[in-house]
Amino acid sequence: MRLLRVTLLFGVAVALFLVFVLDSRCISRQDARKPSTDDASRETIEEDFLIEVNMDPEISDDSQMDDVSTHATTYKDDRSISSNRFILPIYLRGGGPNWQYNNFKAAVRLSLYYERSIVAVPFVAHRSRHSANNLRDFQETFDVGELGKLLPVVPIEAFNNHCHGKVAAILTPSSIFPPFIEMYETHYRGCADLFKSTWNITFPDFSTIPTTEEARRRHFNEIDAFDCVAIFHPINVFGLEVPDGLEYTPWVDIPDGDHIARLTYKHLQRTKYVKELTDIVLKSVCPGSRFMAIHWRNKTGERCSLAGAENKECAKLSTALTNITNTIMVDGIAKEAQQNDIDCIYIARPSYSNNIEEVLGPRFKHIYTSDNIGIDEDPRLSILKEDNYVLSLVEQEICARSTLFGSTWLSSWSKFVVEERLANDKDVFYFYKFPGLTEEISLYF
Repeated sequence: MRLLRVTLLFGVAVALFLVFVLDSRCISRQDARKPSTDDASRETIEEDFLIEVNMDPEISDDSQMDDVSTHATTYKDDRSISSNRFILPIYLRGGGPNWQYNNFKAAVRLSLYYERSIVAVPFVAHRSRHSANNLRDFQETFDVGELGKLLPVVPIEAFNNHCHGKVAAILTPSSIFPPFIEMYETHYRGCADLFKSTWNITFPDFSTIPTTEEARRRHFNEIDAFDCVAIFHPINVFGLEVPDGLEYTPWVDIPDGDHIARLTYKHLQRTKYVKELTDIVLKSVCPGSRFMAIHWRNKTGERCSLAGAENKECAKLSTALTNITNTIMVDGIAKEAQQNDIDCIYIARPSYSNNIEEVLGPRFKHIYTSDNIGIDEDPRLSILKEDNYVLSLVEQEICARSTLFGSTWLSSWSKFVVEERLANDKDVFYFYKFPGLTEEISLYF
């Protein structure tokens, strides 16, 4: 069974590799130079960021670094996090926004353990929404002030000033499968070019990165020698094990790791703007009642969108999954709702997934998606039609607040919400555990 799972995951990794190779031009150096706001707005955002982490926006030199987020509450009273030793997360190639968010979470956990500041690197919008303005500012996504209660959070400019534009060492999360070393190097060099052209930050040569388990762990043990460290983890390059559907192999053995993880998931919260939009949405979605939220991401949309995908194979797969959706999946979701006395559901789904609300409709008294959450009733919600990045964040916030959440397997989007909910002792169920699903078919749910 374990061999089958590894084989299947290897197959998924290869398929995703093809997607990323075909899509690699969507994160070009030209795109990276064009942030999601105009120059004047960007200056305002950067000043707000510096103020929020206790830096004077008029001064940008090393003298300020000692004061950045010194109010941070560390996870142990006898530890003090350094504001001039950094971990820089590198995640601008190889995955969508939630892959990047999860990488950032891992970097926060390591920053807590190694007593370092975390660098707030921007995120890249999802490849399914191509845009010349591909980079999204960090504070569009997460609440800098809330995270700053846990550890120092610094902008890239602060890292650049103290480190003179150079990363001293690269950490990697786990051993690399030999077939993926070339892919790893491709992603690494692409990120190196992007960081150099956008922020004038230089990475170490690829040959300095450990590729064996022994060398990798030795690298972690030696990072005290460096102030300016980065972490790189491109999607599906490393050995991946998924016990219970959601947990990745640990980056390194961290004592007190569960406590650090729980603190991280509690303090990495979506920005206040997203929370305010969610407040508005929830006035019309299951108002005042218990409700279920699910993340529905049927994988055929991605698999069949690959260039060269066989239409007959996709049609056959799509038919099989539709039949399973109409029976096993609908029955399983309805049973979870009945057991928890819930008759209202919100479905978060990407545009390429099949419309499960059509078959779930008869099982629920009220059913909502992004198509009917009152966007036309309140002008403040118009952004949800115009900006898929913001819509996704609002839907995650809805799922995080729901009474019960149904999670898609092998989805970074679901994984982020699940870990947030579990850190706050909120209930979760997983589609892949529904009776009647084979292990192969469960990869699609």
